[in-house]
Amino acid sequence: MTQAQALPRSLAREATLRTRHGLREVLGAQAWARLPEAVRERFDDTTAAVTYAGAYEVVRASLLGRLFARIGMLFGMPVTPRTGTAVAARVFVEPDARGVVWTREYEWPDGTTDLVRSTKVVAGRELTECLPARLNMPLEVREDNGTLHFVSRGYYFDIRLGGLGLKLWLPGVFSPGVTHVEHVDLGHGWFRFTMTVMHPWFGEMFFQTGRFCAAEE
Repeated sequence: MTQAQALPRSLAREATLRTRHGLREVLGAQAWARLPEAVRERFDDTTAAVTYAGAYEVVRASLLGRLFARIGMLFGMPVTPRTGTAVAARVFVEPDARGVVWTREYEWPDGTTDLVRSTKVVAGRELTECLPARLNMPLEVREDNGTLHFVSRGYYFDIRLGGLGLKLWLPGVFSPGVTHVEHVDLGHGWFRFTMTVMHPWFGEMFFQTGRFCAAEE
């Protein structure tokens, strides 16, 4: 794969904005220090908004997974309902008022695109990924041999009633399953993103893996 090309400036994000990942506090100083320098730079609180470009070698989903994804489209798009190989993609990372917004753009061979957007929010030492329709996914974050792991700890809807915040947890059997994301540094500016979602009864629901690097200006 060749070095990623720059995006059109109309798609570029404001570089003056600063992300607020907060992973240093979530992981703790020792685990943070064990991460490769390039990973620390990607997730450091002072890193500018950035666009990554690359491709997924595999975007896979079971029949039930595709059904979950289609239902999810009624409320947004928490995961793409399509599958394929060698799928070109871009990932836009930028701050908002709550945390850090990750927008994944899948470019399919027929010229269509899918946008999957979520916001990672840190409160204290807890990281939560906020999905469309107020669906939230608390995450366990750990470091293992220089690899970052994000593992879901359930799913809940954030219900707001009369100024009160209520958490409506999904039973495991009615959820997509356990989401496990790995961020592996490959050197020379590249990293591998791998996502696996495993249902407790039905096994693998989704699997995606691809290589990315920061797009050049």
